[in-house]
Amino acid sequence: MKNLVVRHGHIAILLMLIAAAIRLYFAQADPFLHDWDERFHALVARNMMDQPFKPMLKTSALLPHEDYTAWCCNHIWLHKQPLFMWQMALSMKVFGVSELALRLPSVIMGALMILLLYRITVLVTGNKTAGLIAAGLLCFSHYHLTLIMGIKGMDHNDVAFGFYVLASLWAYAAYERSGKWYWVLLIGLFSGCAILNKWLTGLAVFLAWGVNLLIDLKHKDRKDLVRFMVALAVCCIVFIPWQIYIHRAFPEEARYEAAYNTRHIFEALEGHTGSIWYYLRAAGSYFGSWLWLGIAPGILLAFFMKRRNSRLLYAFTVLLLFVLCFFSFIVQTKVHSYFFMIAPICMMFIAISLYAVCFRSGKRWAAVVVLPVALWLSLRPGEWKRYFSADNHERNRKVHNTAVYKNIRNYIPEHVKIVVGLNEFEDVELMFYHKDIAAIHWWLPPEDMERLAAEQVPVATFKSREPYVMPSYLPDYPYLYIIDKTVK
Repeated sequence: MKNLVVRHGHIAILLMLIAAAIRLYFAQADPFLHDWDERFHALVARNMMDQPFKPMLKTSALLPHEDYTAWCCNHIWLHKQPLFMWQMALSMKVFGVSELALRLPSVIMGALMILLLYRITVLVTGNKTAGLIAAGLLCFSHYHLTLIMGIKGMDHNDVAFGFYVLASLWAYAAYERSGKWYWVLLIGLFSGCAILNKWLTGLAVFLAWGVNLLIDLKHKDRKDLVRFMVALAVCCIVFIPWQIYIHRAFPEEARYEAAYNTRHIFEALEGHTGSIWYYLRAAGSYFGSWLWLGIAPGILLAFFMKRRNSRLLYAFTVLLLFVLCFFSFIVQTKVHSYFFMIAPICMMFIAISLYAVCFRSGKRWAAVVVLPVALWLSLRPGEWKRYFSADNHERNRKVHNTAVYKNIRNYIPEHVKIVVGLNEFEDVELMFYHKDIAAIHWWLPPEDMERLAAEQVPVATFKSREPYVMPSYLPDYPYLYIIDKTVK
């Protein structure tokens, strides 16, 4: 039996290493910044390398900063909480500015989540094999890989958020098992970090804990109440100082973003609409075709497992249902990644269903056939084949344009600090690769060009191409450089 325990642990570690290798491969696969939202996160993180407590998107004093309510184009950038960008900034400080360096924290957190999910599943079910199946589903998760690559919005923000939420649930599961005080402190720490990545949905662990707290209070058992409050206090100590700081340092921007966050609940912002079935219809993209059908049976089967922890099972089931209902029925802004915070718990229940099929069906061949198919469905290789295909014209365009941006100094003199005429929002990408350049998508209006001409400021521009047609007044600018390189 002792050897069996060691073997399960070794396999879990091996899965973590496989997950790290897979995530590292995909993290370096795209030599460009993705449109939504990686490029914005990347530029703010780059600027944080020098000023970590002044989150900025556009920094140049040469150009006017646009409306502070426009998160795509403003100066002070408070559109997201800062922890994941601090992590990206630290990584680039250590390894240099590159796409891989900014994605590396997501690679590390994504790999560690394999062990966290394995341990949570074991603590909930008492079944190590189910834990390995759950860990395997996350290890090969197509959706998780797209977040780590930066393809899916909100990319590294949601990877970090998911990691800290899962870590808080792991700490709570370990606390339920041992009752040790240090788990209470870790629950608060990880939950506070989750909030410092996304916002108050990082309190998810307290909902799970609250389920059992209410049961205990019903039986007049209040021993956990003090520990619950201590964990909540630690959580507040982690995330509240930043909120106080930004409201003092950047009051207008902070007030606007706080109100904007609330509007997500009552309004479908930025065109992110959907019905109450939005997240259920997206289930295939989260887990792989058909695998999501194992969630409901897995919940039922879990209650019949001999070594289950009923307290944790009730808590995590209620948490899963609450998150689904909250984002489906209450929050009006619909974004796929909102629900993915709880996807690892769904994978735990899918794993329980797969365990029943593979090891309780009496069919010796079941595990040999079903588990590889499940991992195949989770990875969705066909999607990757299409994405990396030579026929993926959008990816080819990004590769081409990024090569131009990275080598822009080969096409313009060193003293030129302003580049205009870029594709929409690709100015953000150019500024990520060249900190000394202020870039503008499209072109500056005549009054700004007149101001720059009075100051004798040189400006470089890309040539006209559809639909980016150079304005008639620009060729008359006396200090103009035409970039002899085409972007698509």
